Amino acid sequence: MPRNHTEAHERKPEMNISFGVIPRVSVAMPFGLGRGLASFLVKALRRTPSEQPACGRLFAFGRRSGQHGFTLLELMVVLVIIGVILTFIGLSGGGDSRAEQMQREMRRLAALVELASEEAVLRSEQLAIRFGETDYEFMLLEANQWLPISDIPLLRLRELPKGIELHLELQENPPPGLKAEEAESPQVFLLSSGEMTPFMLTFSAPETERRFQLKASLLGHLELE
Repeated sequence: MPRNHTEAHERKPEMNISFGVIPRVSVAMPFGLGRGLASFLVKALRRTPSEQPACGRLFAFGRRSGQHGFTLLELMVVLVIIGVILTFIGLSGGGDSRAEQMQREMRRLAALVELASEEAVLRSEQLAIRFGETDYEFMLLEANQWLPISDIPLLRLRELPKGIELHLELQENPPPGLKAEEAESPQVFLLSSGEMTPFMLTFSAPETERRFQLKASLLGHLELE
């Protein structure tokens, strides 16, 4: 019995909190990942709030008895699993990696065409592009001859990554001065007036059915599809 009422009021009941045992997860990378984590999640989801550690029942407050709650550790494990799965999906998507590569090459070419067209206007010179099946280069008209451009490094000869092919389609009846006269001549001309040969260039690869197209109008407007 306490000696007086004050001593009884000051004494506080002792609290004994059990934090439980944090479950151990065994993960085998990469192929054994699913079975071990799936087993852990099934056991974790079947635990009731009373069976969960006191420090981890963050999402079990206000629930009726018999309903399940999740500990903070369990939610963190779920997020890690989702991240790993998305990573494997991204790495296994080999078919689309080639498509992304083609799209990147198409955007690079579009930027270079715009640069060359601006240079033709600023320098009041006639430039052109020679397309091959797996490469392309920008050329300059000098002394009635088409020569590779040497003073602009960005407009150098470029070869596409192995496996990517180009297919060029020109307008059936291009305006005068925008037509190649020889087989080895460039096919697309960039004039000092800002005009260019209308064309459609298709990027393709055997690994994927996807195709990407770069279209150009007479006035130099580029469209990527």
